[in-house]
Amino acid sequence: MIGSILVKLKPLTEITCKSRGEECIYKLFLNVIEREDENLAEEIRNLKDEIPITLSPFLKGVKFSKGYTYLFPKDREYATFRITYLKEEVLELILKGFGFLSEEKKAVELGNGKVLIEKVDIQKAAHANFISFKEILSNAKEENTIILEFCSPTFFEIKGKNKLFPLPELVFPSLLKKWNKFSEVKIPWEIEKEFEKIEIEQYRLTTEPINFSGNKIIGFIGKVNYRLPESINKEVRKILNALADFSFYSGVGSKNIIGMGQTRRTN
Repeated sequence: MIGSILVKLKPLTEITCKSRGEECIYKLFLNVIEREDENLAEEIRNLKDEIPITLSPFLKGVKFSKGYTYLFPKDREYATFRITYLKEEVLELILKGFGFLSEEKKAVELGNGKVLIEKVDIQKAAHANFISFKEILSNAKEENTIILEFCSPTFFEIKGKNKLFPLPELVFPSLLKKWNKFSEVKIPWEIEKEFEKIEIEQYRLTTEPINFSGNKIIGFIGKVNYRLPESINKEVRKILNALADFSFYSGVGSKNIIGMGQTRRTN
C-alpha cells in the first residue's frame, strides 16, 4: 500500500519560517526519521536516488505573508502538513517516530521555536488516503482529458538546467520513473514514446519562489489541461490516466522531499 497522511502541530512559541514552511518541515521530518533510521535519513540528505516520500508545505493553521509563514500558539487550528509514502516500511517509521512524540507530548524544534506533535491523522480526507498500485491501475479510466494541479512550486531539473513549464514529456516520465521504482506492477518503458502525443489544451500557471538557507528555487504552480488524442489506444490511455492519479502520492519534478512538486488530479 501507498498513501498520504497528515501531521498536526501545536506551536508552543511564535515561529517564523521562510516561504510556506518547506525548509522548517523538512528539518523537522529529518530529525524525527533520523531517530528511527539513520540510513534513510542519510539517503534523504544526499538525494542521490528516488525517495519514496514527499512532504508538503503547510496546508492550514498558519499565516502566510510577504514570503514568510507564521505560527502562533494561540491559534485554535493546528498547523498541518502532509507526508506521502510509496513504501509501507516508510509508513511504519513515520508512525513510530511521530506517534511516539505525540504520545509523550515531547516538544520538538521547528524553525526558531518549538511545537508539539498533536496528532498523526491517518483518516481518509482531502489530503489523506491509502491505496495500492494495483488499485490505481485497475481503477483508472480511459478519459481523453487529464487536468493536473501543481499545488506547490514545481520544476524539472534537466541536464543541470531548471525547466519551468510542465510539458507532457517532462511530467509523465517523472511519474513513470517513480512508479517503476516503487511499484510491484511495472509499466513498460516503451510507453514513453506515447508521451510526445499528449497535447496541452489550456494552462493557468504562475511562478513562485521558495527560499531556503542561502538558496532560492523558483517553480510554477497552477493547473494544466492535457488532451490524449485518438491516436493513443485504450490500453495506453488507461495507463496515462493511472499515472495522473498516482501524482497525488508521488509528486512531480524535482525536490519533492522539500515540499516541491505537490500535485493532484482535478476536474
